[in-house]
Amino acid sequence: MSLETLGIQLRVQMVLAVSWVIENMAKIMGYPEKSLGMPAINPDRIYGLKLHNPQVPPWPDPKTIFESIFGNVPKSSTIEKFYYANTTDGYYNFYIDHYSNVLFLPDWLSEWLQLHFDLGVDCTSLEIIRDTLFTLLVYMLFLVQLRSMLFFFATINPYTRPWIYLVTAVDWLYDVLYHLGLTKRMTFYGFPLIPIAIAGISGAMADALNHLVFTMPYLPSEGTAGKMLVDGILRDVIVFRYLPSLWYTDQIPNELRKFWYEERPDIYQFMKKSYGQLGIDILPDGILEDQSQFRFRNILNIFKTITMSLPEDVEKIKILSTEVTCNCTMYCHEFSHYLIHKQEILTSSFWEHIDKLVW
Repeated sequence: MSLETLGIQLRVQMVLAVSWVIENMAKIMGYPEKSLGMPAINPDRIYGLKLHNPQVPPWPDPKTIFESIFGNVPKSSTIEKFYYANTTDGYYNFYIDHYSNVLFLPDWLSEWLQLHFDLGVDCTSLEIIRDTLFTLLVYMLFLVQLRSMLFFFATINPYTRPWIYLVTAVDWLYDVLYHLGLTKRMTFYGFPLIPIAIAGISGAMADALNHLVFTMPYLPSEGTAGKMLVDGILRDVIVFRYLPSLWYTDQIPNELRKFWYEERPDIYQFMKKSYGQLGIDILPDGILEDQSQFRFRNILNIFKTITMSLPEDVEKIKILSTEVTCNCTMYCHEFSHYLIHKQEILTSSFWEHIDKLVW
């Protein structure tokens, strides 16, 4: 018997022995009569909510000859937002399907992005950044996997062309992890586990980007979970509606107010009627500045009129005061003469009356 045949027989005997041990342990536990295993559940639902399950990396779906040769360009499968408008909730309401793994930005980050980058209703720029990051992560995942495959080809020198370009695109990650001291620790009998870790992290990040939803102009905490009847089907949704809190605490973006005033007077009238009493600026900045300048000019004209007429009024006041003084002096003089005359009459009448009493 050769050594190779002996090794094969030993491996077969070991597999049979392990199988016998596991089977008898299961029988002691009551299998298969008593132990039926865990109850079957719907893997697409957790806690009564659906799971958003996009494929990362996406399944190959070539549409052209280029994609058939080099593979299709990875595209994200994000959660769709459904917008609706009415005269009760407003014109910028939307809802999304309430998945158990939906992700939102933190409130503070969403607020900072809206205030510093003047983001209103349009989130196109953020969605482009999200899709670009998703594509880069998927390509990075592909390059890391291809780089790992080079370990299994002893005849390929990865530091020659064209492989050197692949090494240059990927090995900077190894350099970073090496300086962090992780490369030496993450090995298994000489086999590096770093590529597996990088591939897992890249896939998890790409998968998270598929679940990320931007809620501008609302903050993520303004969403209300509930149920909605859509096309005759009752669905779990998260609804964002009414006036966004940032439009009340800060200011509505000027471009949006200008759009309402010039092109959508129906939205302008709705906002003015519904939220005008809150002291929110509905008019665009240009109109508000014109109104402020008009009020300032009116006040300035009134002040100029008062200033120009002031010398004439002073002269009139002087003349009037002189006339009043002269008239008062004349009246006082006449009144004193009148008193003196009346005093003489009273005195003479008094003495005549005394003379009559004496006689």
